[in-house]
Amino acid sequence: MAGRIIDEPLNPFIAYCQQNGGTIRNYDWLAGTSSALTPQLIKATRSPWMGSRISREQELHLLRLSETAPWSDIAVDAHLKDADPLGPDDLYARAERLFQHFSHPPVSGIAVAKVSKSLYLMRPALFPILDSRLLKLYRQSAEQARRDLGWLPESQTSPRRAYWAAYRRDLVQASDKLTVLRQVAGQHPDQLVAEAANRLTDVRIIDVLAWSLDQPRFA
Repeated sequence: MAGRIIDEPLNPFIAYCQQNGGTIRNYDWLAGTSSALTPQLIKATRSPWMGSRISREQELHLLRLSETAPWSDIAVDAHLKDADPLGPDDLYARAERLFQHFSHPPVSGIAVAKVSKSLYLMRPALFPILDSRLLKLYRQSAEQARRDLGWLPESQTSPRRAYWAAYRRDLVQASDKLTVLRQVAGQHPDQLVAEAANRLTDVRIIDVLAWSLDQPRFA
């Protein structure tokens, strides 16, 4: 993951579920349940669950944008692994347009993390939660993805495009291992762990595992 090794992914997955049960119940279980952003969804992104610090003014701004967002362009179950970064008008490009709808023109205090945490709740298998920790973890992988795909320098293109591409690469490569993780964790005696194994998207499971990389070592 991001050029790093997780030797026993089951352990950090179980630990996250057991230590962050409130987040899973009050944030993740809302994902994919609404046709537009709502005050309840925005509230779920704040502390104590996801710590987005979205202010009341910013909430109203996001809710207004949600009213005209191109939600119908992307199916609720759209998956990042099916998004081709080089497609001219495919899922990847449509995800980009949806993200741009909420992030441009820029509004003070609303950046990648707040938009990501909100859009994950709308399309949970498509949008990674690009908070500061994940951005730092994937910085080198994103730079490599940008070079591999022949994209413009970061200053001339949307920075999250390369992050999505790097994240997607890990998602595709880890597909079989994620299936095994789901099967094993799905038999865990802790009901929340088992339920999370069945209900969380691959995108969110990768996010959960990324949070275990406090002291990563390179592959």
